[in-house]
Amino acid sequence: MAVILVLAGCGYRPLGSGEVSALHPSVRTISIGVLKNRTLRPTILPALKEALVHKFASAGRIKIVEEGADALLDGTIEVFGEEPLAFTSSDTANRLRLSISFSFTVKNRQEDTVLIRDGVAGVAFYFTGTGIAATRAAEDEATLRAIADVAEQVVSRVLDGV
Repeated sequence: MAVILVLAGCGYRPLGSGEVSALHPSVRTISIGVLKNRTLRPTILPALKEALVHKFASAGRIKIVEEGADALLDGTIEVFGEEPLAFTSSDTANRLRLSISFSFTVKNRQEDTVLIRDGVAGVAFYFTGTGIAATRAAEDEATLRAIADVAEQVVSRVLDGV
């Protein structure tokens, strides 16, 4: 019994070990392809693309290139939502959860096959400010945190399969 358990192994491996497990080992470069935005927030699309490029570059395990990549990442921002969590005594929301849903695919460009098809949701919380300008600033900052959360999850799924 012990021999069988040893031979079977547990499948454990540390994250960040340098192995690109969600992709074929031959995939060493990736490009960000078409990103779509189905929300009414046009500014989040360029911010997401920038966050994805930054996260892939900082991971250092797969190179971002403009053309001739081994893999292509395409995706769509599906939802931008805000949900009130707490209210003032006058029933005005003063704490909100902001979420951004993003679906994506990663294709092998040489074989034209889908390697990964997945979706993630980035979440951030914020408090409303005293006035419109302060509330808008808090919402914008939370939006950037949710975008960073989306990018982190996408890169983690692509590189580590989790």
